[in-house]
Amino acid sequence: IYVAGYDNSGTNAVAKVWKNGKELYDLTDGSKGAIAYSVFVVGGDVYSSGFEDNGTNWVAKVWKNDKELYELTDGSNDASAKSVFVAEDKVYTAGYDGGVAKLWKNKSATDLTDGSKGASANSVFVAGSNVYTAGYDGFVVKVWKKGSEHLVLTNGSNNASAYSVFVVGEDVYTAGYESNGTNAVAKVWKNKKAVFKTDGSNYAQAISVYVVGEDVYVTGFEIEGSNWVVKIWKNKEELYTLTENGIPSSIVVHNGDVYVAGLELENKNFVAKVWKNGKELYTLADKGAAFSIFITERK
Repeated sequence: IYVAGYDNSGTNAVAKVWKNGKELYDLTDGSKGAIAYSVFVVGGDVYSSGFEDNGTNWVAKVWKNDKELYELTDGSNDASAKSVFVAEDKVYTAGYDGGVAKLWKNKSATDLTDGSKGASANSVFVAGSNVYTAGYDGFVVKVWKKGSEHLVLTNGSNNASAYSVFVVGEDVYTAGYESNGTNAVAKVWKNKKAVFKTDGSNYAQAISVYVVGEDVYVTGFEIEGSNWVVKIWKNKEELYTLTENGIPSSIVVHNGDVYVAGLELENKNFVAKVWKNGKELYTLADKGAAFSIFITERK
C-alpha cells in the first residue's frame, strides 16, 4: 500500500511516500516546501508527482523512487503536477502551469486550455492507447482525450471542478462537484450523464472515483453543521463515514476492500491517514496529509 503526500512537522512541508504505513522516501530535503499529490507503482518503481517551491513559485516535478526524474516547469509561474500514470514505459502527468491545464508525456507538454481562464488538469488515466485527463477550465468541468476536449460536463454558469477520472472500456467516470447556486453538489458523471449526486442541502464534493465491474465507489466530503464529514458512497448509497472532520483525496478498491487516503483534523492539525473498510488503518504523519493511494500485489 503506497501513499503520497507531505509531512509538515518541520519548518517546510516535505514531499513523502509511505509504504504499508511506514515512511519509504523523503522526496525533498525540507529546505523548501513541497507536496507529492500522486503515486503510481509499476515494475517495482515508485513514481510520484507534485511540486517543490523554488523560493518564488511552485515547480511541477516528477520523482522516480527517491530521486527527482523531471522538472516539468521552469519556475516562472506557479505550477503543479497533480496526477501521474505510467503506461508502456511512458510517464503521463496532469497538472497546471500558470493558469493553463497541462498534460505531460515524459517531459513533453501539451496545453489543454488556452490560458484565457484559470484551469487545471487534476487527474490522468490511461486506457489502452487513450490518455484521459479531467479538470476544469474556468468554471467548466472538462475531460480531455489524447490532449483534445472530449467531454464538457458543466455549462459554466456555476462554479464546478473535477478531481478524478477513471475509465472502464469506453466509459469515462469523472468525480467532482457543481454548485447549485447555494451549495456545491458532489457529482460523478458517467460519460456525459450524472450518475451520482448529493441532494444539495449541504455543501459537498466528490474527490475520487474507482470502478469495479458495475460498482461505482466514490469518496468525498459533506459539510454538516461545522463538520467536514468524510464519506464513501457505493452506487449512490452511503457505505461508510470515515471521520467527522477531514478531507479524503484518493480511493482504491482492492480484492473487495475499500481504501481511502486523506487527512483528519485533530487538535487543530491535519493528520495524514489511510482508512480501510471504514476504519482507520494507518496514521502516516501527525502533521501532514495523504493525497494518493496505490496498491500492488505482494510478489
